[in-house]
Amino acid sequence: MRFSRFLALSFIILLFPFSALALEGIGPRVTVTGAVEEIFITQKESFDQEGGTILVRASNGQLVTVVLDKETEIISEGRLSRKQLIPANITKGMQVRVRGWRVDSKTLTASLFIILNIQTNPALSTSGTLQAINEDSIQVLTQDGKVHIYQVTNETDVNISFALRGMNGLTFIGKQVLLTLNPTNSSQVRVIRMTGN
Repeated sequence: MRFSRFLALSFIILLFPFSALALEGIGPRVTVTGAVEEIFITQKESFDQEGGTILVRASNGQLVTVVLDKETEIISEGRLSRKQLIPANITKGMQVRVRGWRVDSKTLTASLFIILNIQTNPALSTSGTLQAINEDSIQVLTQDGKVHIYQVTNETDVNISFALRGMNGLTFIGKQVLLTLNPTNSSQVRVIRMTGN
């Protein structure tokens, strides 16, 4: 009896190697959660804004290769608009959750690539006091005491959530803003969030 249990356990270990533990799920559909370790995107993939290979260090410390293709949906967790992002928005160190199809015990093809808390990534965000609004840019006084100019495009999302009270509510100047920056161009704003009273 003891031998048959040992044999069964050995058989399971052979079927599911320890490296497969990073890929959560049984069967072909799997999920992995972790941090981006390396990014490999060719010039063509960058131009086409689709495809690439991402090396993710899973929560258990194992490395998993995530293959992006033209069907992969890349989004940021908590985004109201759920606007599709592109592989260039992914940077090293980002916390991510990936769902997709198992290729082998260490590789999956992503169907959904979720960037967790993109606004808290120090490489992609900054905050400060809004100083000026121009035709295609804003000026923000950041924590380093300097005024920085950030470009605003038709791709920029603006989220405003505060009560407009009195004459002070008629202007955005002097309000606190949180900016999510474009990883390929840190002078460009992807998201502007303004909160407060």
